[in-house]
Amino acid sequence: MKKLSQLIISLLLLMVLGLSAQAQSGTNSDTTRVAILLFPGVELLDFAGPLEVFNHMEAATVYTVAAQSGPMTIMQKMLTVVPEYTLSTAPLPDVLVVPGGRMEEVMQDSSVVNWISRTSAHRKLTMSVCTGTFLLNKAGMLDGKTITTHWAATHMLQQIAPKATVMEHTRFVDQGNLLTTAGVSAGIDGALHVVARLKGMEAAKQIARIMEYDNWEPQAGLVVGKAQAHTKGKTKATVNKATVVKKTVAAKPTQLKLASLIDPVCQMSVEGMVADTARYMGKTYGFCSKICKERFKHQPLSYVKQ
Repeated sequence: MKKLSQLIISLLLLMVLGLSAQAQSGTNSDTTRVAILLFPGVELLDFAGPLEVFNHMEAATVYTVAAQSGPMTIMQKMLTVVPEYTLSTAPLPDVLVVPGGRMEEVMQDSSVVNWISRTSAHRKLTMSVCTGTFLLNKAGMLDGKTITTHWAATHMLQQIAPKATVMEHTRFVDQGNLLTTAGVSAGIDGALHVVARLKGMEAAKQIARIMEYDNWEPQAGLVVGKAQAHTKGKTKATVNKATVVKKTVAAKPTQLKLASLIDPVCQMSVEGMVADTARYMGKTYGFCSKICKERFKHQPLSYVKQ
């Protein structure tokens, strides 16, 4: 009788411990945990688009995570967001979404880079949006992969990730446990593709209908290792025009006589490579990407003052 009582007590303790562990994880084993990374300078639609999609996915727990707690300003200080978790308190995600934006600060944050790399083995899938691929490259996740990013950053990405194959004119690239998307709104396409993978195409189409995302084209991306879909004997135009970025060598700053070896927009060094240049007030400025050049052309005086 005493042994039976001890056995019952042991079973009860195991149940309590199991419930405690489940409570700490914030979800049960049937739930897909989706973490959205936030950082100062993050592009709003880069993370809000996928967040909206995954928030409608059945049996999903969606949360935001950042290096530090508390409010952070984004979108040129027009908006304040508050992440739900820090890197040390966040549940380990099954799916991680890494958005893009102004990447100079977060790419120098070793805690974020190390966390992305350290937790990758636990994840079923890592998804980047826009220039979020630059952060994945910093975490050493792009070698040997076929990837994409914002159209204005494809050549720069190919330069800093020479062992990867960068695609242009491609809404998303699915390579198993890695999915990269083009710029901004393409993150919605990528997230819907992930839903289709996890829950089926009908579930993804239903979410697109809820969001009134009428222009979603499920075949607008590239699934590596699979033949492209055809409709009525013709390849989808968005897939057909996909091209590989040519691996060109960037111009050397010494040949350009730059006003500075620092990109005036993102403050990244262009000492090793210059993706593009612009003339202003008789001086030549070098940029790490076409994105920075376009921002400079819009408000050159504000960046020259900086």
